[in-house]
Amino acid sequence: MTGGRALQAIHFITINYHCSDFIIGLIEHTFASGDPDLHFIVVNNSPRDAGLRHWLPSTPNRQRVTLIEAGGNLGFGSGCNLGLAHVWQTDRQAVAWLINPDARLDAGAIAYVRQCLRDDERIALLGTRIRDPQGDVWFSHGSFNRWTGQLGHRFPGDDCRPLPVRTWPTRWISGCSLIFRLGVLRDCPQFDPRYFLDYEDADICERHHRLGYRLRVTQAVLVEHQVSAITQRAPRAKYQHATFSKLYFLHRHATPLALLLNLIYYAVRPLSFCLSDPERARGRWWGLGDYLRWCWRRLLRRPEPPHPRTSFTVSS
Repeated sequence: MTGGRALQAIHFITINYHCSDFIIGLIEHTFASGDPDLHFIVVNNSPRDAGLRHWLPSTPNRQRVTLIEAGGNLGFGSGCNLGLAHVWQTDRQAVAWLINPDARLDAGAIAYVRQCLRDDERIALLGTRIRDPQGDVWFSHGSFNRWTGQLGHRFPGDDCRPLPVRTWPTRWISGCSLIFRLGVLRDCPQFDPRYFLDYEDADICERHHRLGYRLRVTQAVLVEHQVSAITQRAPRAKYQHATFSKLYFLHRHATPLALLLNLIYYAVRPLSFCLSDPERARGRWWGLGDYLRWCWRRLLRRPEPPHPRTSFTVSS
């Protein structure tokens, strides 16, 4: 690591998309830890949601909260890019911690993360293990099989004891709780803007893995996440973006065999639930169509729209 203070500033970055109540609760809950070196950057992807603008002047921690107006819904990755660029320009030795609005840190999580970073100065990207509201581990560590295209994130055999404080290898980290140690990175980390929702975290981790950076995940479960509490409001759009993003990820990082297997899977698998869950089936098929159209436009060298058109991309 290149110098820096013993106690580095932590800049939390979170994205607002019509969830200001979640974010206000997240900020107040996090600042209650008492750590004086915490800051929040909120990227507002929903200009019509004025909740944060009304709340910010009244909070006693307003000097430690920065609100960045995106001007529209840029998606998760592009929204995070604005926050990451802000931290990179402000404090090159800081820690940038992406955190979902519907997540909450356990007591002691910040101290645990600081200890992990002190114990291993080579860590560039650090993730925390995550549980759902039922107490089940939702993210344990990430794996990626480039021959089949499988991305794993739950492994019941993983040691999740809170002590000792240590980290384990991971191929990718959930964007719900993803920490960048800027002091060891040569360039400002940036998500691929082609992803609108889902798999952008696996992509940025895979790129840093290939560059030789050290990726780790905490042994302890430190974050609780209300999985899909926000995106489930529009299930068809959610599955449409997820399907396009998965195929795009495989296009970039997996073998042609893996891509072919997944193309067949997304064409056939929705048949089994098209009657019981039609919104999910339509989302899967539309996402498959979005990917095929992207490939066709790319082949013809025609301008490509920034993202597939859904209720998320056309409304902010």
